[in-house]
Amino acid sequence: MSEILIKVRGSHSVEVAPERGVVSAEIRFEGASPEPVMERLQRGLHGVRTELERLEQEGAVERFLVQRVRTSAERPWNQDGKRLPLVHRASVGLAVEFVDFTALATWVGRTAGDEGLQVHEVSWRLTKDSRLKVERDVRQEAVRQAKVRAQDYADALDLGPVAVRSINDVGVSREVAYESAAMAMPAAAKFADAGSAAPDLAFDPDDITVYAEVEAAFTVATP
Repeated sequence: MSEILIKVRGSHSVEVAPERGVVSAEIRFEGASPEPVMERLQRGLHGVRTELERLEQEGAVERFLVQRVRTSAERPWNQDGKRLPLVHRASVGLAVEFVDFTALATWVGRTAGDEGLQVHEVSWRLTKDSRLKVERDVRQEAVRQAKVRAQDYADALDLGPVAVRSINDVGVSREVAYESAAMAMPAAAKFADAGSAAPDLAFDPDDITVYAEVEAAFTVATP
C-alpha cells in the first residue's frame, strides 16, 4: 500500500478589543545655562509624576516608567552659517500604561497645556495573559483548518482519513490601528485664551487582529 503526500496551508484570525493603551511621552527643556534647565525639568517631572501616581491609585493607570535623564549641549548654526551661543538641553522619557481609555484621552489632551511635555505615540495592546491565550487559540485553529483542507483533497480523490506528517509554524502577527477625534497639540503650543482648558481627546481604538498561519504535510493511504 502506497501513500500520497498532501501539502497545505492553514490560517486563522480573530479580532480582539485592546485592553491597554500605552503612551510614550517626553519632558524636555533647553536654555543657555544647565542649572535652570535641570531645575525646570525636575519641576515638570514632579508635576507629571504626581498626576500619574494619582491616576495609578485610582486604577486608571496600571503602571508608569520614568526613564533616566538625558543631558546634552551644543552650539547650533543659524541660517547664515554662524555659530550661536551654547544651548543646554535636558530630557526624560515616560511610558504610561493606561487601563481606562477615557482617562488616557483626558490626560493626553491636557498635556497640551503642560510646558515641556510632549506625547509621541499611543499604542494599543492586550495583557500578557490575554495575548498568550488568544495566540494559542489562533494557532490551534490554523492547524485544524490545515487538516480540513487536506481532508478535502483526500475526499475529492475518494481516499481515507489523512494523517499529519509535519507542521511548520509560519508565524503569528498582531496588527492594530486607531482613530482619534482630535490630534494632540505640541507641548510648546500656546492657547489664544489663557483661561481656556486643554482639549480632551476621544480615542477610538480599533480591535487588534491576531493572525496565525501554518504549513502542514499530511499523508493518506491509497487502495
